[in-house]
Amino acid sequence: MLSTSGEENINAEEVAKKVKDAAKIIRETSSTARETVKKFHESGAVSELAGAVQEAAVAAEDTVTEIRDTAMEVRDSHVAANTARAVEETATAAGLTVQAVQDTAKQIPKAAPKTYRSSGKGAAKTRKIVNTAARQAKSKVKKGAAKTRKIVNANARLARNKVKKTADTNARQVRKAVAKTKVEAKKITRKGKRRVV
Repeated sequence: MLSTSGEENINAEEVAKKVKDAAKIIRETSSTARETVKKFHESGAVSELAGAVQEAAVAAEDTVTEIRDTAMEVRDSHVAANTARAVEETATAAGLTVQAVQDTAKQIPKAAPKTYRSSGKGAAKTRKIVNTAARQAKSKVKKGAAKTRKIVNANARLARNKVKKTADTNARQVRKAVAKTKVEAKKITRKGKRRVV
């Protein structure tokens, strides 16, 4: 019999039995672990998760590429700059037209004083019409610029929303795939543990 200081006596057969039991448990645990890994591999859960993550990454990359390309097209087409330039040129042309009409109206009394007196009322009406037309032209130009600005802002807002929705959808799909894989892994692990017991 073996004896240790202060503890009860243990015989060699008991020690050998305990060592055998420990070896058996180690063997069973090793077998269970091997089976679990084998089940993981056979189920395709790991490769399915990797595939889902890769698909989500590719979709996100494609979305970013589309947004970049759209932004570059808008920038390269100079739509906003051309529209603003056209509005500015129209306003300048309207101003020049008004100035030319006013200059012409000022020249009339100098060129024909008698005609001027008789046509004073006509000139006043003409000035009034010209000023009204100029005011209306400026108003239309301002409205056109505002409308163009509104359309450009709406298109930008739509593009941002599309990007956000796509990113949210991709993130949701990745989260679902990860959750599904975790559930599958737990199921496989539980099955392996039940078989060992």
